[in-house]
Amino acid sequence: MGMLAFGAMIPLLPIYLRDQLHSRPLMIGFVIGLSSAFAVAGRLFAGPTADAKGRKFTFAVGISLCACAGILYLPVFGLAGVTLGRVFHGVGEAFFMTAAVTWVVDLAPAHQRAQALGFFASGVWGGLSLGPLAGQMFGDWQYASFFVTGSSLVVFAVIWLTEEQAPLHRHAPPPIKMNIPGSVWVPGFVLGFANVAYAAMAGFLVLLLRDRGPGGKFAFASFAVCVLFTRTLLGSLPDRMGPRKTLFLGLAMLIAGLVLIAITRNSTVATFASALVGLGYSFPWPSLAVVVVRSVGNNERASALGALNAFFDLFVSLGALAAGALAGTFGYTSVFWLAAASAGCAAVIAWVTGVGRQTPVLGEVALEEVGV
Repeated sequence: MGMLAFGAMIPLLPIYLRDQLHSRPLMIGFVIGLSSAFAVAGRLFAGPTADAKGRKFTFAVGISLCACAGILYLPVFGLAGVTLGRVFHGVGEAFFMTAAVTWVVDLAPAHQRAQALGFFASGVWGGLSLGPLAGQMFGDWQYASFFVTGSSLVVFAVIWLTEEQAPLHRHAPPPIKMNIPGSVWVPGFVLGFANVAYAAMAGFLVLLLRDRGPGGKFAFASFAVCVLFTRTLLGSLPDRMGPRKTLFLGLAMLIAGLVLIAITRNSTVATFASALVGLGYSFPWPSLAVVVVRSVGNNERASALGALNAFFDLFVSLGALAAGALAGTFGYTSVFWLAAASAGCAAVIAWVTGVGRQTPVLGEVALEEVGV
């Protein structure tokens, strides 16, 4: 539900900024990336907050900020309201997503974490795949703004009535402060470079296809639906094949799809290419999340996952800003060449550093099941 509201704004935001607020491409990229920029700091605080105060409390704080964002999005507040709303939405999404993903890892057996993350991601991408369709159904920025607030209040009520299990750590919780565990840095950079693709897809795919002519209006939805079904049906692949193999499989498909979007003029091919990008996009995050979770203790789990996702937000934000600058000078096609090159950088870093080569420690499952 939280990501359904987030997804509903994706097809409407660039059009609203360009056609009603008369913003230039650089400003469009700035506003789109603003939520991710503030989500960076949000995730770095959300992880320690979830470790210290609990997953439920952190989730409730995040979804409350999302409800406030919907109010700020209302047209009466203009560009300033949209800008501040993106800040609230970014921090709110950082808090509720960090709490949710850590809660899922807490509940999953150690040998099925990738599969559990895949099912969790199916909820995320179920919302993001239906969200753009909901946004097109609303057809009006104001109605979508009301939906953000209303759906967030429903989620708040549901999560407040949900019981949380006792903390996994048996000693005093860590203090709430920004924390990036050392084992997160390299996977974080790999994830960050791979996810510049999201900035391109969310911010400029609709505008690119509109400029090329009719058709292709379901391209982003095909991207999101492929992420949804791949993570649901194939979410256990990092557990079975190993995270390194699935990471490179995803990056290869990601690069191929982005290049195809850049070179084709056919809307049907662009929709197919968007689906291919969705297939590739499905694998880096769960693969790298498994690597990170294996490298930290239970009492740092939320901090590590929050820090990993902070790299996602940082690169999406910077990628959206760079994409806006490129689009203003060289056109929308250049955005997808940038994203493909960035995914290539992710593959090089992963290959050189050996991310995911480590095998799980024997007995890890048994030790964790008894709380060691």
